[in-house]
Amino acid sequence: MNDTNLRSDPGLALPAVVITGGTEGIGRALAEEFARDGHTLVLVARDKAKLDRTAAELAGAYAVEVKVTAQDLTTVEGCAGVEQAVRGFGVYADVLVNNAGVMWGGFFQDADPAVMRRMVDLDVRAVVDLTSRFLPGMLARGRGGVLNVSSMMGYMPVPYEAVYAASKAFVLSFSKALAYETMGTGVTVSVVAPSVVSTALHTKAGGQNCRYLLWFPAWTPEQVAKIAYRRFKRGWWVTLPGIGNKLGAFVMRFVPDFALVPLMGWLFRVRDDQGNVLWPRPLEKPPESKRAPEAAKLKAAD
Repeated sequence: MNDTNLRSDPGLALPAVVITGGTEGIGRALAEEFARDGHTLVLVARDKAKLDRTAAELAGAYAVEVKVTAQDLTTVEGCAGVEQAVRGFGVYADVLVNNAGVMWGGFFQDADPAVMRRMVDLDVRAVVDLTSRFLPGMLARGRGGVLNVSSMMGYMPVPYEAVYAASKAFVLSFSKALAYETMGTGVTVSVVAPSVVSTALHTKAGGQNCRYLLWFPAWTPEQVAKIAYRRFKRGWWVTLPGIGNKLGAFVMRFVPDFALVPLMGWLFRVRDDQGNVLWPRPLEKPPESKRAPEAAKLKAAD
């Protein structure tokens, strides 16, 4: 179910801005931007205590109403819980900000498959799920918008960040396509793709010693949010903060993969605190019982 019952008569509810991952980083900074303009907020994250603390700070600073709902967006139930919470608060999603995301750095073969699935679920599936729940209501009302947070990594293949970069490429493509589909409807679909942002995301991903953090200047979440918010309000489809990002996105269209991919690998290779590159864990020999049946047959034949 989506907010269809609120489409025909917007007077049944009040408009609100739904922000996922709204307690820290770019999400928190975007919450500040919307609150400063007097928007009612619905913040979504997993940590209820942090949500309550953030809501109190924003409500006190900007005299706006801030609702919170603790949900695990890596699950279908969590996304459904956001929709149910919005309806229960007596508001409707006038704007949806898909900001929540996780990052993991290292050799793909070393990654926990469960971690990779959760990354895809949060960075990709939840974006589609929440957009499908709230965009139809925006189109029916002829107003509102979706602001997605992607990354410059979405413009290129990135070794050691293979899943994260691919997920951000999906968000970029998805956003551009929807921006075209919704032209002339009164609804804006926009995506912001910053480069390095000074958040805890890099450390959580184990990439705090990667070369890209040394070579590329870091933006603050507040700087990214200010530009993204301003251009979203103006109806921009894609926001690339800074001249360097714009030039980079343009140049990468013409750089062949045989040059681009090794460069990204050099920049994003995971390193220890002394700057030494880390190697993949040795692959363990599978137990005899788990080997291919064909191999067992050949051994018996010998």
